[in-house]
Amino acid sequence: MENGYEKRGYLSEDFRLFHLKDDRGATVGFHYHEFYKVVFLLAGSGSYHIEGSSYQLVSGDIVLVGSRCVHRPHFEPGILYERVILYISPELLRAGSAADFALEDLFSGAKSHVLRSGDMFRRKMLAMTAQLEAEMSSSEPGASVLARCVLFEMLVRIAREMSGGPDSLPGPYAPKDEKIREILRFIDDNLSEDLSIDALASRFFISKYHMMRRFREETGSSIHTYLSDKRLLLARDLISEGYSATDACFRSGFRSYSAFSRAYGKFFGVTPTGRVTAQPLPDDTFE
Repeated sequence: MENGYEKRGYLSEDFRLFHLKDDRGATVGFHYHEFYKVVFLLAGSGSYHIEGSSYQLVSGDIVLVGSRCVHRPHFEPGILYERVILYISPELLRAGSAADFALEDLFSGAKSHVLRSGDMFRRKMLAMTAQLEAEMSSSEPGASVLARCVLFEMLVRIAREMSGGPDSLPGPYAPKDEKIREILRFIDDNLSEDLSIDALASRFFISKYHMMRRFREETGSSIHTYLSDKRLLLARDLISEGYSATDACFRSGFRSYSAFSRAYGKFFGVTPTGRVTAQPLPDDTFE
């Protein structure tokens, strides 16, 4: 799979809500949005791949996807998949934040991109999503104002719940194969080094074909894609820290600036110097 990730969806309002239920599964490719997204998994189980990490989900989980985070849901067909999805504009999150509490931080993934809480909190969130859905479809005076208040309360309650401890914050999926775990750790710690298939196979004393097959089975990604994703994410962080695009290119392990610039533009929708390369596309899947 090549790094041709698309910017999907559009948001002309402050926020939108979709309540979906089907058993068709989710086969959406890797993509990103300019807005923020909250997914309340009401029924079903599957996985969400976010910024190079894979989270295994169970019913009741809340998934938090930040603006411009590359992600992909995966749910097998034939199993009931019910979810409430919220699209939230960056402008609304900034407007609802305070000097000592930034709502955008909730989506950073610093603790986790997934919240797995107890039954009481899940029931509270279910009641609030129902209230939010009702207010958004209501013609009563002030319904839009009340809907916004409910949304802000939901986000604050989620933030408080996430500060409660590690038990409610499932980490990314860890491969069962110890050899693959070793390879992943080595890649993450040595992104600027030679990490070709041949070099990795030689270092870990494993057939390169067996290594590539096991890596894909365990992670759902090829080694090439995983490595490129990690290097691009590192390059983005370096640029945000003030490094030039050229420095970020070579510090993150790329050997050619032109290849880096093309990959960066496909991945993030902007070149390393900030020129937009992708346009929003209609999103019929709401994933």
